[in-house]
Amino acid sequence: IKDDAEAITVARRLAAEFVKDSSKRDRERIWPVAELDQFSQSGLWSINVPKAFGGPEVSYATLAKVVEIISAADSSIGQIAQNHLGVVAAIRTVSDKDQQALLFAEVLKGTRFGNAFSEFGSKRAADFETKFTDAGDHVIVNGQKFYSSGALLAHLVPIVALDDEGRAWYAIADRGAPGLTVIDDWSSFGQRTTLSGTVIIDNVKVPKTYLVPGYKGYDKPTADGAIFQ
Repeated sequence: IKDDAEAITVARRLAAEFVKDSSKRDRERIWPVAELDQFSQSGLWSINVPKAFGGPEVSYATLAKVVEIISAADSSIGQIAQNHLGVVAAIRTVSDKDQQALLFAEVLKGTRFGNAFSEFGSKRAADFETKFTDAGDHVIVNGQKFYSSGALLAHLVPIVALDDEGRAWYAIADRGAPGLTVIDDWSSFGQRTTLSGTVIIDNVKVPKTYLVPGYKGYDKPTADGAIFQ
């Protein structure tokens, strides 16, 4: 996708396909596997990658419009992309150039970020028990998450974890990493195919090149939080 106009055109084309069986998928809880592949391979999951790294860097208005168009056809599919686009925005804000080049290259080839952010039972959304320890060229992550939209069919799973100073990072783990288990236990009324569920993180290794300093995003106001929502 080269520009805003093309992003809207592609979104409308996909929405016309996604709407056909959206009610059946939701009613029978059929995972939108083929639809998600179409969506992420269409280029729409990289529309907020900066132009300097080969992306179209569309406007926030276009980003919102794309999500609106897809969500009108199938709200679950629209929501699955939410955290992916938020992570892309966060990388743009907090990562150095080398890490941006590495991770944006993943996004541009169609790699999907899931999420492992929220934790059950905490008093505030920003209270985390998931932590990582330094192990040389990688870190070891341990914890448990819930409401992890998109994680079941993600390629990479960003895990919000704290360092020994209590700072929050995105430890981006391979979906197939040993010790990373995603459980299909999400139950809801409507939007039943967001591919949410519990994530168990048991001594999961994450290369430091995939450790994104999310805490730096709180240094100044950005639009990143709005994209995550």
